[in-house]
Order: sequence, then C-alpha cells, then structure tokens
Amino acid sequence: MPHTNAPHSYIIVQTTGYRRDLLCLAAVLAFFYLFWLGGYPLFTPDEGRYSEVAREMVASADYITPRVDGVAFLDKPVLYYWLQAAAIHLFGVKEWALRLFPALAGILGCLMTYICGRRLFNRVTGLTAALILATSPLYFGAAHYANLDLEVAVLTSCALLCFLTGTQEKETYRAPFLIAAYIFAALAFLTKGLIGIAFPAMIAGTWILLLGRWRLLKQIYPVRGLMLFSILVLPWYVLVQQANPEFLHYFFVTQQVSRFLSAGEFNNKTVAWFYVPVVLMGFFPWTIFLLQALYQQIRQVWQARMRYQNELFLLLWVAVVFIFFSIPHSKIMTYILPLFPALALLIANYIAGIWNQARQKTVFFTILSYALINLLLATVALIFIHHDWSDIFSPDFAPYATTVSIILIISSVLSLRCLHKEKLFSFFAIAAGSMAICLMTLLLGAHALNHYSIKPLVGSLKEVIKPQEEVITYFKYYQDLPLYLGQRVTIVADWNSPEIPYHDNWIRELWYGMAFQKTDDWLINEETFWKRWQGPKRVFVFVNANYLNQFKRHAKHYVVIKQQNDIILVSNQSSEIPKTY
Repeated sequence: MPHTNAPHSYIIVQTTGYRRDLLCLAAVLAFFYLFWLGGYPLFTPDEGRYSEVAREMVASADYITPRVDGVAFLDKPVLYYWLQAAAIHLFGVKEWALRLFPALAGILGCLMTYICGRRLFNRVTGLTAALILATSPLYFGAAHYANLDLEVAVLTSCALLCFLTGTQEKETYRAPFLIAAYIFAALAFLTKGLIGIAFPAMIAGTWILLLGRWRLLKQIYPVRGLMLFSILVLPWYVLVQQANPEFLHYFFVTQQVSRFLSAGEFNNKTVAWFYVPVVLMGFFPWTIFLLQALYQQIRQVWQARMRYQNELFLLLWVAVVFIFFSIPHSKIMTYILPLFPALALLIANYIAGIWNQARQKTVFFTILSYALINLLLATVALIFIHHDWSDIFSPDFAPYATTVSIILIISSVLSLRCLHKEKLFSFFAIAAGSMAICLMTLLLGAHALNHYSIKPLVGSLKEVIKPQEEVITYFKYYQDLPLYLGQRVTIVADWNSPEIPYHDNWIRELWYGMAFQKTDDWLINEETFWKRWQGPKRVFVFVNANYLNQFKRHAKHYVVIKQQNDIILVSNQSSEIPKTY
C-alpha cells in the first residue's frame, strides 16, 4: 500500500470513543438543524415547485413521471421527489415535513465528514471539520431550503469521501467504504443526473493519474460497483423513458449538457469569478483560515505528493468543483456546495496542526481579521436595517438583524481576548458558537423575508371555495399555489408565443412539459379564460398588480376576496360581495 501522511493508527482507527462522538455529534446537529423547520412559509419558486411535485406524486400515485400542476416536469431525476413524497405520506403537507429530508441530508454530510476525516487524519480533524461544515452559513441555509442542491452536494461528497477513505484502508475496511461510494454516487445520479458521476470520475481519475496508483483500478471493485450502480439507477430511467418517449433527449441534452455549456437561454448569467465572494461569505467565518490552509497544504503536496495523498485529493476536489461550476454562464449560489466538505477538511487539518499555537503570528492576524470583519458586518447590518427595504423584507425582520449584529460585536470582543490564550480552542469555540446562534436567529426571522408566499390568500380562498369550483392564475403562476390549495390550478398565458424558448421562467418550464401530455383543459389562453369568466360557474382568479389594468379592461365587474402585497384574489360572482368594481 502506498505511503500516506496518515499514521497507521489513523487508518485502522480504534473504535474507542467513536460511538460516543457520533452520538453526541448527531444529537447536537439534530437540535441545531431540526430547530424551527416549519416556522416560515415555503419560499418560491424552488420550495413551492419541488414540494408540489411530491404532493402530486402522492395524489396521483404516479411515482415515475414528476409533474408540476399536472404537467410533466422532467428537468431533474426522481429521488428527491420520492423523499418529499415519503415525508408527505408520513406527516402531511407541512413546511417542517417538506424541509425534513434536506435537513437530514445536512446532518448526514456533517457526520460523514467526521467519520472520514477521523479515519483519514485524526479525531480532532474529524470533529473540527464536522463543526466547520455545520456552521457554514450557505450549507446551513441550504439544509433549511426544500430543493435539490444540498442533497446532491451531500451525496456527491459522501461518494468522494467514501472513495478516498476506502482506498486508504486495508482489505477489511476497504470494501464497505468503496461499496458505499458507489451507492452514494448512484443516489446522486438519481437526484440530479450526470453530476453524480462526473465529479467522482474527474477527481478520482486525476488523483490516480497524478499518483500513478493504477493498481487501484482493480482494487476499487469496478465490476461489482458498476453493477450496483446500474441496479440502483437504471430502473427509473427505463420506466420514465417508456412513459415519456422524449425524456432521454430532453433530460440529458437540453437540461444537462446544454445548460452546462450555456448553449440554451438560462437565468442567472454572471461573471466567471461569481463563486469567489460566494465561498468567502458562504463559508465565513472559516474562510479566515482558507488562504493559509490552502498555501500550507499545496506546498506540502508540491514537495511530496505521495506522502500527502489525502491533501492532494481534497485540493483536486476543491479545484475541479470550483472550475466546473465557474465555466457555465448560468450560476446559482448553492451549486458550489459540493466543495464545502473538502474545504472543511482542509481547514480542519490545518487548524489541528496549529491547535496549540494561538500566539503564532499568522494565528494572531487571523483572529484580528475575524474581529474586524465581524465589526464591519455588524455595522453594515445596522445601517441596512435603518433603510426602507420593504420590497425585500418586512420591518419585522429588524429585531433579528439587530440581534445578529449584537452577537457579532460580542463575538469580536471575546475573540480579541483569545489573543492572550495558549491554545486555539477558545477562539474556535467562540467562532463556532456565535455563528450557530446567528444562524438560528436568522432562522427565527425567516418568515419576515418571505414576501411572495401565496399561503395567506389560499387560507382566505379555502373559506369560500366549494368543490369543483375552478381556481385560475392570470398571466402569472405562483409555484406554491397548488401545493397549499391541494389541487391543480388553471393557468392563463400566451402558450403560442414564439418568445417562450428564449426566457428561462415558469412559462418555459410548463411549455417544455406540454409535449408529454394534453394540457388544453388547464393551460389556457386569454380567449378561453374570458369565456369561463363569463360562464355560469363561479371561478376564483389570482391577479398580479402588474396585470390588473389588463384584467380590468375585459372584466365588467369582479369581486375582491382579499389582497396580499401585489397579489389580488378576485371572483366573477359571490353570494356575499365584499366589494364590486
């Protein structure tokens, strides 16, 4: 077996304290990550859209073709929807249930980072890395947001961690880790497609090439692993292709390859260096150690890569993920999450090496930088909340932002006192503890950040609507509407517009899916809408303020049920008319 920097005792890890560490870490993470999951409405578009897919699976008992408002939604694979459907089966359509599996995925990522970090390096590195990852703002936020990005990041990271750990183990422990790596890669493929195998293949392949460890290709159980991967992945892809003959081309060419190469029109186009500030802020406060950690471990690898194989793998992991997601013009913040476990391990490994050197000059300036950045962030936050940002969040958010500012100021003061300590532990505890409190405070105030939830209007609608009465959205689709309403809604739009393919929005999402089934009954044009409006049946219509003048030009009269921000719920008739125009 090739020599590594990890002592033999780190590879054949004694189980003493292992179970205790896992139980304590799991208990702390469970409280930290499951706290207040249902304290705020679903954010749109993602939380509403993906949760609605799961609700429709349960309602229709069709677990092969994902659908949004009855329209085939084949942009992503199915695993995430299955998990959401399971949560709905068990607990009902509740916000905390819909966010349960993302939170559990966040916990899983931290636990796997500890397990593999301990085996690859040592106990201190494993525990430190898990806590760094758990208190990273972008990772924590993604674990409390019901979409696919955190899940695919965790599953891909687990595949990479298990692969690296398995290759460093002797035969007794090698097989379980490597088989787990294939399982995690398959689950990632079932969550978001090619990325589930692209990262493991690129990172592991480059690592093997640089080290010349060609014997590993036989030792990683390639035949057994590929068979297991195929058994897990192929059934759904075969079944969904049979149900939707155009699926494979649409999924792999349009949604996977074209989106990566930006050959199509997609939102969120931005500069190549977009992820630099995202990582710096999304991984704060731990980015204060980032430059020195990367410098030290790049230098070690450059001088003796055979000795520092683990560090080489983690550095390749960071580089490949960062470059991969920086290439497309279309970028979303949470896409970069797969590199966070690698960063956590690199920084934790660096911290473990200087744990007893708090008075070292580099550490001195690191702590000083942390204090100054915290004070700057607190000042910016206090200035920010004294301006009118009512279009972003309500005034109710101000107390939470103020609390976070105070915590940052206190953390700065306490961290400066650590400059006189002999060990780094005090500073690490202050940084991790204060970030945890800040994140939980922001979670408590998340309800004030959501101005676009349709939930209040749906509550009013449920008080007056009768079975079989139609609900319509007028030229704007609210992704959480069918979820909170518990039924499909009719959508008015110009479905024949030649501009649809060139705009990455909800219209194009549904337009793509229209090819897979007949949708004339509920995806209607304006002419059909006015016929229904003037018909004998009562209909309820959600009208955005931007389309109100257009609506009023055709409506002879309408009844206002309720208005929430810029969304107005109206009807064509009512036995009790609140207000008629």
